[in-house]
Amino acid sequence: MSNKFEYLVYILGVLLTASAVYMYAHRMAKQHGALSPWSAAPKLTAAFFICSLFLLGGGIAWIDEAENREYGEYKESAKQIAGMIASDLAARGHEQLDENADRLPVYHSILAALGRWQQHGLVRSVYTLKKNEHGELYVVVAPAVDGSRSGRIDGKHEQAVPPGTIYRHAFAEIEEAFRGRFAMEKHPRADGSGKSISTFMPIHGLDGTVNAVVGIDYDAKVYERRLKKERQKAAAIMMMIYFIAVSIYLLVLHRQIGRKVLAAHKKTLAANEQRLRQLAEMTMEGVIVCASGKIVEVNEAACRLLGYRESELVHLPINDVVVDGSMRPSCSNNGVERFEIELRRKDGAVFPAEIVQHCYDDEGQKVTVVAVRGLTAQKQNEEPMHDIVSHDELTGLANKEAMYKVVERRLADAKRFHREAAVMLLEVTSIKTINDFYGYAVGDEVLLHLARRWSEQEGITVGRWSGNEFIAVLPDSSNEKAEEAAKRLIEVADEPIAVNGLELYVTVNVGISVYPKDGEETKTLIRKADIARYEAREKVVSDFLFFNEPMADRLHEKMAMERDLRRALEREEFELYYQPQIRLYDRQVIGMEALIRWRHPEKGFIPPSLFIPIAEQTGMIIGINEWVIRTACQQTKQLIDQFPHLSVSVNLSPYEFESRRFVDKLARLLADTGLPPHHLDLEITERMTMDTEHAFDILSKLKSLGVTISMDDFGTGYSSLSYLTDLPIDRLKIDRSFVQHIQGKKDVILPSIIRLGHNIGVKVLAEGVETETEAAYLQGKRCDEAQGYYFSPPLPYGEFVRFLTEQHARRQAQELT
Repeated sequence: MSNKFEYLVYILGVLLTASAVYMYAHRMAKQHGALSPWSAAPKLTAAFFICSLFLLGGGIAWIDEAENREYGEYKESAKQIAGMIASDLAARGHEQLDENADRLPVYHSILAALGRWQQHGLVRSVYTLKKNEHGELYVVVAPAVDGSRSGRIDGKHEQAVPPGTIYRHAFAEIEEAFRGRFAMEKHPRADGSGKSISTFMPIHGLDGTVNAVVGIDYDAKVYERRLKKERQKAAAIMMMIYFIAVSIYLLVLHRQIGRKVLAAHKKTLAANEQRLRQLAEMTMEGVIVCASGKIVEVNEAACRLLGYRESELVHLPINDVVVDGSMRPSCSNNGVERFEIELRRKDGAVFPAEIVQHCYDDEGQKVTVVAVRGLTAQKQNEEPMHDIVSHDELTGLANKEAMYKVVERRLADAKRFHREAAVMLLEVTSIKTINDFYGYAVGDEVLLHLARRWSEQEGITVGRWSGNEFIAVLPDSSNEKAEEAAKRLIEVADEPIAVNGLELYVTVNVGISVYPKDGEETKTLIRKADIARYEAREKVVSDFLFFNEPMADRLHEKMAMERDLRRALEREEFELYYQPQIRLYDRQVIGMEALIRWRHPEKGFIPPSLFIPIAEQTGMIIGINEWVIRTACQQTKQLIDQFPHLSVSVNLSPYEFESRRFVDKLARLLADTGLPPHHLDLEITERMTMDTEHAFDILSKLKSLGVTISMDDFGTGYSSLSYLTDLPIDRLKIDRSFVQHIQGKKDVILPSIIRLGHNIGVKVLAEGVETETEAAYLQGKRCDEAQGYYFSPPLPYGEFVRFLTEQHARRQAQELT
């Protein structure tokens, strides 16, 4: 191995290529739902790494073999040249020369011959050596050498070496030549005129013995260039073979992963098809699938309805079962159409039916799915006096329009007889969860059960107001009677409801308004009952509330604040305050927390506790939070030239944390503002990490940008210590409630949190420090950082800059003294 660097480059190339290939394979496996290449294709991956190790070791051996082969070829070429020179010198009578060779005529002939050999393109110098009676090597013939490569002999070291000059260099190869064998150096050597590689050839006398050695110095550049070319050629071939192996591995891995994904997909698809078929068979309605004017699939209910077997209906033209011209549109919504139609049974009988159809494209073919329900019994049993417009289709109760008229009549009676009356709005708040988990059919059964039980309550008229809302009116009802009636309705709803073997529970919120105290008009009383119901939604259990004026005021204030909040960003009414974060051991400012403030043009400062919940409910928090991060980054960028250790902390809302686009948005924001990422700290709460796997994925992507992560209000929410070490966080922020009780029962918790943070390798910051006693206590407990009113309240940007400047000047003055 004449060039260790090239071998190292080859080894690193193979290892880096193997690592990059595995990372790509790992990413490919993750994208297809596999944990890693080892789980997706263990044998293939093991074979790939074995092949990588084999090519790594085999490649080194092959490169070494190529270098040795080239060395042998070069040596053979040099041997031929040395042999010719030795034969020439022997023929010219070199045997006659000794320490006084320059006195003999043959010396000059041999000197000239060696000078001509030195003109050979690869030869730098040629000389002959003999041993004296003391066994020392001395120079016999050594022509002048153009050591400076200038084309002339002009230096004292470039003259011919006189015969008899002792040869001081020790080469094992010389002794090997005196023993009658050609010898060549393994590695080049450097001298003042460059690198050379020497060979030595014995010169035989007339008696066949070796009496002298001819030494030839070749230019090593050609030798090293040939070795390097062979090494690189061998390495390139090995890397080409390795890249072919890599390509084969990735191709086969992709195919194996694809097969597994396809098999899983087929299995899921088959299960879904089986489940859908079972559902289709369970329904009471007929289901017909049509394509190109023919029936392609039906369920058992459709077969019973039309009087055919399934094999008879499949491939039957749809016109054979539909009476021409009988289709009458009923309604259309989002591509789903409803019709009344007449169908023809197998025996020729015609009957009325209602169908709902939906069309979709299946790989270029138009497919229609039709749900069929027979109307024969319904048409026969329709009563002329039944007005379907005034009744709810599901529950049979009076619908919204009918109940409005009922309320009007009850209020008119109350006004005529000078009595009170109560209006209730009831909301079944948990019905959406039931619909999502068990389906709308189960949810409808729950509503039907409640409607039946509520309608049985004496003295209460109940109707359906909307999807999950009901309305009730109580004539001749005081507050006490209305309260008693509301409790009865809630007690009925609190009982378990059995549907299809399931035991379900619901939550009901009731809002109540009373005539004439809360108003005399129907619209007013319904609106106020709705306001009370809206306020009752804040409770997690079933409950009722009577309307009062503060409810309306709160609702109006909330709506007004929501309206003003939508304009606040456009009008630039927000500003940032900064509270310093102090390193406790030297009391130096090392960071700041950005806190948003809303300066309303009419109401003045509005606390974040009032407008942040509204912003979160309406989704405006995303735009506000983006403004906070951008402004904090821009203002921090202006400060870090003077205060290079300063960082800014920004609270991250759960809505931003859950957004899939937040990481990309943050990367663009950092690029736009020019703030180095490590100067930005994002604060999250413990509840945002409850889904640990999801949180780890998001935090890892954020960490890859270079920002730091702090866990805010630590100790007050969800704390899973088993997963805390897995989350890529940099700092724990202890809630101020622990700092305020340093002399109480919580005193033992605070040091434990500090030790916990240090044990998992993160810094600890305490919030809400208000006294020197608290600061000194925290410093004694080895808390890293702190913030609070003791050091400084939150300050506007300009005042915060002055605070930093004063702190810096005070610190410099202390250092000078």
